Order: sequence, then structure tokens, then C-alpha cells
Amino acid sequence: MRWLMRCVALLPLLMWAGNARAAAIGPVILDTDIGDDIDDAFALALVLRSPEIRLQAVTTSYGDTALRTRLVRRLLHSASRDGVAIGTGPSTADPTRFTQAQWAAAGSGAPAPDAVALLLDRLRAAPAGTITLIAIAPLSTIGAAIARDPVTFRRVRQVVMMGGSVRRGYGRVPGTTSAGPGAEYNIRADTRDMRRLLASGASIVLMPLDATEVAVPLAMRQAVFARPDPLDRALGALYAQWSVNNPWGPVPVVFDVVPVAWLLDASVCRPVPLRLAVRDDGATVEQPGGANVRACLDVDRSRLLGLLRSRLQDPSASR
Repeated sequence: MRWLMRCVALLPLLMWAGNARAAAIGPVILDTDIGDDIDDAFALALVLRSPEIRLQAVTTSYGDTALRTRLVRRLLHSASRDGVAIGTGPSTADPTRFTQAQWAAAGSGAPAPDAVALLLDRLRAAPAGTITLIAIAPLSTIGAAIARDPVTFRRVRQVVMMGGSVRRGYGRVPGTTSAGPGAEYNIRADTRDMRRLLASGASIVLMPLDATEVAVPLAMRQAVFARPDPLDRALGALYAQWSVNNPWGPVPVVFDVVPVAWLLDASVCRPVPLRLAVRDDGATVEQPGGANVRACLDVDRSRLLGLLRSRLQDPSASR
């Protein structure tokens, strides 16, 4: 009985802590190229399982953005989050295979608003400096928003993004890095819009390959995908399609989870100020001069995986 009374007494404190964290993070818009690699699905699932994150909208970028919108809509429905706004970004050529197209095609094809207009409208409607933009895709939609209305875009609080390679690059084995940098996919796919973002005046927190090569262990995947929860079942179905359709192998690397995890727990990685320039080949190169980003150059893998595990395997831990 005493234990129960103590738990009841702690409830207001826990609720206050959760509300305080949500206020600290503020409203969030997620921009994603979900459907090619599997890490976007893990990142969106972590957002949906984190009540500290007040998700205002999801926008789709790069490639077949209409099909990506169908995937997002279906995944949101599996988490009972149909009220979250979705915007479809400008479609582009995409040399990467849409590995989860079959699951996405079963989602609703109802028209969605233009992602660029949705993003700018949300920034205009909110007090300046309150909305955080999580960018886990090539920056085609974000670059279009900057080009359309750079003044409104500067109302963003910060852009927390996965992209680039500063001192280390893709490793030969999933979850490892190389000894030197290389051209990272998101930046290589759209160098023009990364340059637009760097020149926009927005505050940028960058999670490059140096800090995002984190593989999900088999035991963790099995435990998550075996749960009867609709969101976990959906994640398992997406993983099953990805695992047979992708050229990278069956071990998922959750690059795009790191920006979300850092918002939830700043000790996952420690950003340092850097000045970066983007070469035509997509390389992000350190330059002398004043910083234009804060970049994480390492990551606490065990802490990140612990956070992801707790939210996906035991959703009650996030409440």
C-alpha cells in the first residue's frame, strides 16, 4: 500500500517532467524520404512513441514523394495519429530503389497539401523561433521552401538533420565508420539545397556519418517486431520488405534516428561548432572561419539503442 501511495505521489512530478521536456523541444516538423532505406521508418516510429515531441506535420522529400506520403499516412494510422498533417514535396528523379513500395501502395492515395506551402504556413502561424525542423532526407523540399520564402524560413528555431561526413564515412560493416570522410547520400543527392540551407541563416545541428552509423542488433529487432502493437507490426512489415529489396544487406543502420534521439536526450551526442562547405561531389568539407553548423562527431551507441529499445519494445516507458 505504501508503495502504491508513493507511486501516486510521484505521478504529478513525472507529468511535470514530461511536460517540461515537451516545452523544451517545442513543436516539430519532420521531413523524410521514407521508403528507400529503413532508418526513416525507425525515426518516425521513435517520434510517434515519444510524447515529448509535439509532431505538427510530416513532409515528404525526394523521389516519388506521393508514394512516400501514402507510406507516412499508413504508418501514422497504425499509431492512431491520423490527425498529424502530411505534405507532399516536389517529386524528383531518384536512383535509389523504393524498397517498401508494396506496403506504401496499400496506403490511402488521398491528395495531400503541397509540402512547401504547408511548411511555410506552419512557420508563419507559429511564433518565430519555436518550430524545430527534423530533416532526414535530401533537402529538395526544404530547399524549395527557402527559395520560395527565405524570410519565413528563417522563423525556424533550428534544423536538426542527418547528413554529411566530416571526419569519418561509411564503414565496410554496418554500424562502423571508415578512417576518413566520404560523400554522404543525403548531401550527394542534393548539393544545391544543402548549400541553400547553409546560406539561409538557420541554426543547423548536423548529425553526419561520424555520429550516425548505428546498427540495430538482431535480438532487438526480433523483440520489437514480435510485439502485437500495430505500430511495431507495421515497422516489422516495412523491415521485411526492405530486407529483401535493398542492396545493403539485412542489418539496419539507423542513421536517421540520431537527430530524433538527440532531441530527446542531448547526451546521445555532443555537437561542436564547425564551418562546412559542400563540394560538387557531395563531400562536406571543414573550412576556416566562423561556424555555420554544430555537428556531432561521435555518438553514444549504447545510450541511443537503449532509448530506441525502451520506446519501441516498451511503449509504456515513454508515458
